Amino acid sequence: METPLEEPLKFGAGIDYVLGAISIDDEDRQTFMEDAQQIENEFIRAISRKDPFFASAFRGLSLTGSNLDKVKINLPDEFDMLTTIQLPCEVEPVRLTGQPNYVLLRVRGDNTPYHLVNSQGEENYISRRKVQAWFRDNVNEVIPEVECIHCQGGRTYELKNISGGHVAHTIKATCLSDPSRKICFDFVPAFKFLASQWLRVFPQHPNEDCNWYAVPCKIRTPNVPDDPRSFVVCAPHWERMVLRKKQHLKNGLRLMKASRDANDIPMIFSYTIKSLFLNATKKRMINYNQSPGQVLIRALVCMTWFLRRGFLPFYLVPDASVLEHLGVEQRRDYLKILYSILKRLIKCRERDRMTPDDMQFIFGMQY
Repeated sequence: METPLEEPLKFGAGIDYVLGAISIDDEDRQTFMEDAQQIENEFIRAISRKDPFFASAFRGLSLTGSNLDKVKINLPDEFDMLTTIQLPCEVEPVRLTGQPNYVLLRVRGDNTPYHLVNSQGEENYISRRKVQAWFRDNVNEVIPEVECIHCQGGRTYELKNISGGHVAHTIKATCLSDPSRKICFDFVPAFKFLASQWLRVFPQHPNEDCNWYAVPCKIRTPNVPDDPRSFVVCAPHWERMVLRKKQHLKNGLRLMKASRDANDIPMIFSYTIKSLFLNATKKRMINYNQSPGQVLIRALVCMTWFLRRGFLPFYLVPDASVLEHLGVEQRRDYLKILYSILKRLIKCRERDRMTPDDMQFIFGMQY
């Protein structure tokens, strides 16, 4: 006897199915968060024991990224942590000429940590390279010491150092009793500043007096010489305010991530997608009261427009682009993929149905 074919879902029902499939279970969210916090605490305590200077300068971890914004999909297994540092001297952010979203960190005072600074004439500036080398050395030294960390529920994790990149130091924790359960941490050294210290030459944003940060980052503008003192600005809590209480927008963002993952366009980073939604919300290019499916269609239209221009504004400093990492050929390839997804989505909306093949093509899953 033949199995009857699945009846196509209505467009809205199909979108709801996908949202349900990529949603995070409450129990998973709680256990991953608990395990992550235990691992983070052990990791930071180990570095503090090894390095008294780090112990005196460390001012806490601040969650950022998809888990902060509650737009993570599938599992809450990635934690982007700003590792905040306060030096025993005055640290003043100064705009880096010619690079709209970068700052230099000028230091003054008797307790200047000269092992972390570069001198230029009579001025001293924090060196991005020295900060990263300092942090990387500490991570490499303590990983063998915290190789296994015990968490609640009898779970024990083995830690491995994955990379010490230009921005984040990535650690992967694998559960020994269930190797499919993994947690990744991106630890990013960060210097915290008050909202009142936001440079006046930068665009002003609603901030509710939340802090902003400067994180070490190599200048990504093509054909621009590297400056070892460069730090990029970030303000995750300011950005979070833009999407707050706009659940359809957040669902549209999560749908776009799922479509990205299913269609081999990995260089459309999660922050690229978030930047799209931040800009579209600020400029009212997307109506956040529309259904998630319609929000997704509108967001894809906007993304193709930005890709054609080759410029998607960095929300905090719109003179900078978050598409600098994409070359012309890659943008052209990604546009073709996005156009095909958009065409299929619009067809589903117009005929008000979504077949398993449609869902597979757009989101990489079937009902």
